[in-house]
Amino acid sequence: MTPGDVFVRANKRERDDIARGMFFAVTVLAWMPAFPAAAEMFGRGFQPCGDKLHTRIVECIKAKPNAADQRLNTAYKALQARIDAPQHQPLLAAQRLWLQYRDANYGFSGVQDGSIRQVQAAECIRSMTATRPRELEKAMEFD
Repeated sequence: MTPGDVFVRANKRERDDIARGMFFAVTVLAWMPAFPAAAEMFGRGFQPCGDKLHTRIVECIKAKPNAADQRLNTAYKALQARIDAPQHQPLLAAQRLWLQYRDANYGFSGVQDGSIRQVQAAECIRSMTATRPRELEKAMEFD
């Protein structure tokens, strides 16, 4: 074996490693469309409405915050009942500011043109309304 043979073998090994890496990368990229990415515009707990007609989808999504609103009211009243009297006003102020923020965020999402914007705006309010009760319930754990 000559010194040139060692160089050729090392070079072949490097080419084989590069080829294996490229094969792996191509394989991974080829399979990526098969695995749907999480849609970040939809919050945790999103369940599609399943209808193909846009107006029904929007109506369905707009109806979803009702359950979250009830949970929000229940959590707020429960926390209000557990805290000391001096904390009532700050909680009320925080809740009012949170509602203003939610509504402003909803308004921002629904301003742009396009049919998907109505769906995004409705999901925005559903997602935010579903998150707030968890915050209030968590606050009761520390009370």
